[in-house]
Amino acid sequence: MPKSKCQIFEREQISRAFLNLKWTKHIQMGCEQTGIGHFRDISSLDIDDGDQMLILGSYCGSVTVTRYKNLERKKWKKPMQLNLESEPLKTIKWCPVDLRLFMVSTFKKSLNLCDALNERVLHSGTFDGPVHFDWNSHQTHPKVAVADGSRTMKIVDFRVGISLPQIVRWDDVPIDMVQWFPSKQNYVYVGRQDGRIGVFDIRSTRGVLMEKQIHGSKMFGMKITPDGRHLISGDTSGRIHVADTWDLSTKFEFRGFFNPKIVANQQLEVLAIGKDLFVATNFEKLTILKFSKGKLEKNEQSRFLEIAPCALKDQAMRFRRSSYELIAGHNYNYLNILSLGVHEDTSN
Repeated sequence: MPKSKCQIFEREQISRAFLNLKWTKHIQMGCEQTGIGHFRDISSLDIDDGDQMLILGSYCGSVTVTRYKNLERKKWKKPMQLNLESEPLKTIKWCPVDLRLFMVSTFKKSLNLCDALNERVLHSGTFDGPVHFDWNSHQTHPKVAVADGSRTMKIVDFRVGISLPQIVRWDDVPIDMVQWFPSKQNYVYVGRQDGRIGVFDIRSTRGVLMEKQIHGSKMFGMKITPDGRHLISGDTSGRIHVADTWDLSTKFEFRGFFNPKIVANQQLEVLAIGKDLFVATNFEKLTILKFSKGKLEKNEQSRFLEIAPCALKDQAMRFRRSSYELIAGHNYNYLNILSLGVHEDTSN
């Protein structure tokens, strides 16, 4: 089969898989009796770029690392001995250039750079509000962009220190979202509380380079695809917007139902495969969207499945690209994996 036809066939199979996902695994991540593994509620999770190392955070401040291949083997490790006890962890991310390091934000407005190998906190800082942060994965010494709901964006360089960030202002309006453009340049996409999105060059003092009013409600997530072509953002009205990063023009959009009484910790996960773009979010129920060539397809997991929508409240989720799966937290210390069911008919 010619290479181009193979690629088309593979993309069609992947598309069919993502739009017919099933809950296939329900895995306990530790044992409280033995004290081994992760035995608290999972508030945050991340997986490295190689899709091998999972890191889990909890509402009590504990952090656990495990290999993906060991998920069902009960080869657990004890939680790390970090000075984060009793702090509920909001977001946890591996360092994109050094897997020994990870960063975690808490619901108590702090941000911590940690050493996973030596199990210690290297840098810690307190901000004005709930922290949203993003690593610059294309720099040798990656800087971190931080938004905390204040009227400034902070650019943290750990060679200088977390307490001495570069300050960026934008019309004295609170900033909630930040996302680096995926290149060696210094461009940051910024989302304000009023739904406006703009682009900054942190080396310049000219201010915002480009801006556009995209949302009418407060944003809860913002991501850029690895190829740098699309900016995906979501707001609390239930709108998912896909824009061209070049001019912020609208490419796709989707309006769902958002009920803040059901979902308190909104999630927005993005996976780009070829020309197809998959977006997962947890509005009233888990929704997986596919944007492709001007079309929108969706798969909404029914609230009557075994994994009910309430189980997604305050839970993190991440795509695992290499196996076409979605990993999500569940009640207590359980992980759920959403993948193509083994009995799914893919012949049509």
